[in-house]
This record gives sequence, structure tokens and C-alpha cells, in this order.
Amino acid sequence: MKLPNFLIHTFAAVGVISLIFWGCAAADSDNIDNIDNPPQLTGGTYQVEIDLDNRLLVLNTETGVMKTYNPSSATDYQWTESETTSEITFTH
Repeated sequence: MKLPNFLIHTFAAVGVISLIFWGCAAADSDNIDNIDNPPQLTGGTYQVEIDLDNRLLVLNTETGVMKTYNPSSATDYQWTESETTSEITFTH
């Protein structure tokens, strides 16, 4: 039994369209952020935390020194090292 050409071309077109659709769907699934596994910093030496008073707490994980930074103003987005909080060093 010989199929008509338009039927063969229809099946070929459906196959190509489905391959493109599944290829794009697979590429989109790679961009989903997984909340269960947050990104890990492997080469960094600092851990940064912001506290309730809108201050940055920065821990140098190589030396164990922790410093506190305050925002200088609400408009220029600069951070200055806190002069009221002394530097803390963690040894272990």
C-alpha cells in the first residue's frame, strides 16, 4: 500500500514541529530555580547577612574576622564600616 505524498509530508511536519516543541520545553525547564537546593558558594571567602537594623554583617571565612557596615544614606547606596561596633574575630 502506497501512502499519498500529502499524508507523508503531514506526518513529517508533525514530527518536526513536535521535536521543536519538546526541545524548547526542555530548555525552559533548566531555568527553574530550585528552592530546596540554594546555590552554594565554593570559592568565596565572605558570608554576608543583613540584620533587622538594616546593617550588613560580613564574615571573612578565611580569617574569621566579622565586620559591621551601616548604610551612609538612603539615596547614595553606599555602605560605611561601623565605628560603634568593634571588630569580632572567630577562632573556631
